[in-house]
Amino acid sequence: MEIVRLNKNDYDEWLSVLNTVFSKQNKMEMDFEKVLPKMCGRDDYHMNMHLAVKENGKICALLGIYPIPFKVGETQLLFSTVGNVATLPEHEGKGYMRALMTAAMEELERIGADGSRLSGARQRYNRYGYEISGVSYNFRINEHTVKHCADDAGIEFQEIKSSDKDALCYIRSLRENLPMHTIRSEGEDLTNEYNVLCSFWHTPYIALRDGKTVGYLTVSYDAHTISDAAAEDLETLKQLAFAWQKKVGGEVTLVLPATAFDAINYFSGVSASMQLTSPSLFKIIHFDKVADALIKLKQKSVAHLPQGESVIGIKDWGNLLICCKDGKVYCEKTDRQPSIVLDELEATRFLFGPFAPETVTKCDAFLSALLPLPLSWCTVDRV
Repeated sequence: MEIVRLNKNDYDEWLSVLNTVFSKQNKMEMDFEKVLPKMCGRDDYHMNMHLAVKENGKICALLGIYPIPFKVGETQLLFSTVGNVATLPEHEGKGYMRALMTAAMEELERIGADGSRLSGARQRYNRYGYEISGVSYNFRINEHTVKHCADDAGIEFQEIKSSDKDALCYIRSLRENLPMHTIRSEGEDLTNEYNVLCSFWHTPYIALRDGKTVGYLTVSYDAHTISDAAAEDLETLKQLAFAWQKKVGGEVTLVLPATAFDAINYFSGVSASMQLTSPSLFKIIHFDKVADALIKLKQKSVAHLPQGESVIGIKDWGNLLICCKDGKVYCEKTDRQPSIVLDELEATRFLFGPFAPETVTKCDAFLSALLPLPLSWCTVDRV
C-alpha cells in the first residue's frame, strides 16, 4: 500500500471522490466547490494538504490535514482539522483509512500542531486521541424574547459578496478583537475570509445602523441559526440578534463560543431556551500550551479565579501542573506527583468540558471551581 500526497493534477479526481462518497453518505447531491470553497483550489497549496491511497494510479481513499492558526488571548496556537475522510465504496474494508489516519497523526507531529479537531463517529476516532469536548452555547430567540427584552435599534442587513473587500476587512478587524478566534486570512487576500463565511451553505451579512457598519453575522441555509457573529459592543450584538429574528420570524438560534462571557451572561438570562453542546471532537497534543493559553484568557475575562494548584497525570503524555496562586496563573508540564491520573481522552473532557470535571472523575474544590477551560470552535471553521 502506498500513501501519496496529492497535487494540483489530482484536483478533478479528488473532487469526484469527495462528491461521490459524501453524496452517498449524506443521501443528497454534494458539490464541494460550493459547500467548502475554502479548501477547493486547483493548486499545489490546497492539494498538498491531502493524503491518498492509490491503486493503478487511481484514488481509492483520501483525507485532508488542514492547519488553522488559532489565537487564544495573546497566544497563537496551531490547530489542524483532519477532514474529508473518504473511501470509495468499492475499496471499503481494505484498511486504507486506518493507514491514512495513522499517516495523518504523523503529519500533525510534523507540522507542530498543538491540537486537532474533526467531526465524525466518536468511537471511530477515539483510538487516535479525538474526544468529544469543548463548549458552545446555543440560545434560542423568538418573538416573545424580542418583545420583552429590547428592540432592534434600526439594525439592517446587507448580504456580503466576495467582492465586498471593505466589508470583509471590517469583519476581520472585528474578529481580531475577539478573545479567541481562528485566523482565516492574512494580508490583502480576503478570499478565504469570504469562503469560510460561506461554508456549509451559510450566507454572510453585514449589519448596518444609519448606514454605518456595526457588526456581521453568517446564517445557516434556512436562515434560522446564527453560526458566527460579532459586533462593536455587547449592546449592538443584542440588537443584531433581535433584528435578525424580526427579519426571518419564528425561532432563531444564536451560537456563541465559550469565551463570549458577557454575551453568554446576558442571553442565558433572556433566551426562550438554551443548550450547551460540544462543538467538535478534539485531540490535544500539547496539553500544557493549550491549557496555559485558555487559563490565562479565563483570568482576563472572569472577575476572580479560585486560588490553588493541582497536578494531573495524563497517561502517555506526562504531568500537568495547574496553578492560580500568588498572582500567577499558568499551566505547565511538571515532574511533580499527580493527585489524579487520567488517560488522554479523559483528560481532554476533564480539562475542556463540555460538562463539569466531576463527570469524569472526583477532584478537589480548586479544579471543580476552575474547570472546564473555555475551548470552543465555530461551525463555519469546520472542514
